[in-house]
Amino acid sequence: MLKFITKFLYLTSIFAILCVFTSCAVSSASHTQEKVEEDVSYSNLSEGMDMPDIVLQTNQGSTFDLSKIDEPALVNFWATWCPPCRSEMPGLQNLYDSYKDKVDFILIDSGETEEDVNSFISEEGYTFPIAYDLDNAYSIKFNITAIPTTYIVGKDKKIKKFFLGATSEEDFKAALDSVINE
Repeated sequence: MLKFITKFLYLTSIFAILCVFTSCAVSSASHTQEKVEEDVSYSNLSEGMDMPDIVLQTNQGSTFDLSKIDEPALVNFWATWCPPCRSEMPGLQNLYDSYKDKVDFILIDSGETEEDVNSFISEEGYTFPIAYDLDNAYSIKFNITAIPTTYIVGKDKKIKKFFLGATSEEDFKAALDSVINE
């Protein structure tokens, strides 16, 4: 009888623990879903949608305000510690040199200090505008789940092309040419 009671208590304890964990997981998933649904305008950005506004200070001492530009834009989320981000930087610099009079470029660093970002940019010799998302507010707002993430935005402020992961200079060039010629 003692064996039966011990086994019963053991199984009941395991069942209770599983119920608690299951309840927490369901509660957490439910809370996450509610949070996503509160901000659906940013959670599923895709081609053809309006690009949400971006207002950030740049390393060049100006303010980048997407709502006030009259040209297409390339908006890239990245970080210095990210190898795929670093691999696409030379191509982005080439594109900036070629298209800076026709396209607004803003590369938004995600969550690093200005000092670290400026040091990296200076060491590599990049001249494109960098914005600082120090607290990841825009990365969260835009639901950035991986970097690099790049949006090509038309003059009409609609997302024309979306790139997730490192992208070749040629692919960016094709997308920019298409947007410029609209």
